[in-house]
Amino acid sequence: MSDPDTSHAIRRILVALDASPDSVAALEMAVDLAARMEAELAGLFVEDVALLRMADSPSAREIAYPAASQAPLNRAIMERKLRAQSEQIRNTLAAAAHRAQLRWSFQTVRGEVTSVLRTAAGQSDIVAIGRLGWSSGSRLRIGSTALELATSRIPLLLISRRAVLGNLRLAVYYDGSPASKSALLVTASLARPGAQGITVLVCTADYEKTLAEIRSLLQGRAIEVRYRRVDPDQKTSLLRAVKDEGAVLLVLADRQLLKDVESFEALLREVEVPLLLLGNGFGHEEADSSRQIVG
Repeated sequence: MSDPDTSHAIRRILVALDASPDSVAALEMAVDLAARMEAELAGLFVEDVALLRMADSPSAREIAYPAASQAPLNRAIMERKLRAQSEQIRNTLAAAAHRAQLRWSFQTVRGEVTSVLRTAAGQSDIVAIGRLGWSSGSRLRIGSTALELATSRIPLLLISRRAVLGNLRLAVYYDGSPASKSALLVTASLARPGAQGITVLVCTADYEKTLAEIRSLLQGRAIEVRYRRVDPDQKTSLLRAVKDEGAVLLVLADRQLLKDVESFEALLREVEVPLLLLGNGFGHEEADSSRQIVG
């Protein structure tokens, strides 16, 4: 295995933007992450073809809130709105990147949202996305696009609107696997020495031996480390541990660590902390050459 510090370096962060509150939070955390990792920031706005098809309907109407007034809606109007939204988002990204002195780029792509993001993920190390986007509902914890990407192999930074990286303790799941060792070192590299500690969620049968291994991996790093035991035989043990930790950014090396999809989806739906999902192979899924660049 190559050195985890270099094999899992984050050099380019793609942030999916749609001007929703969670999307704005995703941009803010992506900027902070990019600054810490000295990475490039790439913004992506998707002109959703589902919205354009909807606007083609003769009965399409735009409802303005809170007045609940209605106005006719057609493809031309929708395209103008999407162009205006794209320009607004681009300006927001440019200003944020300038303040943080980051290299940045921006692209508008027309297509189906999840497919476009899967394609774009092949050119970046991490995709940052808001949990909900414009999804609504008091009981909804994660939007459909975020859930689909989170259960794929794409490395993902999943953000809720209340998340601010500087206010969060970093937590990482560690089971002794090569992937979890890399995740541990990525987490340590994100911590601000002397100001932001990390919690290691230890999920192994030999707890004491694992602590010695972790301390060896982190030797020489000026960060405060706390340890919490997670029962590898209890599916809900990690869920309880994360809830007890409170305000954290949870780093997971592998979607398969919970042994089954249901347990992983339960974590996504029941715990609203930001998640950094490094994934199997650290992303880079095959690119789809059929995408259409429109701006």
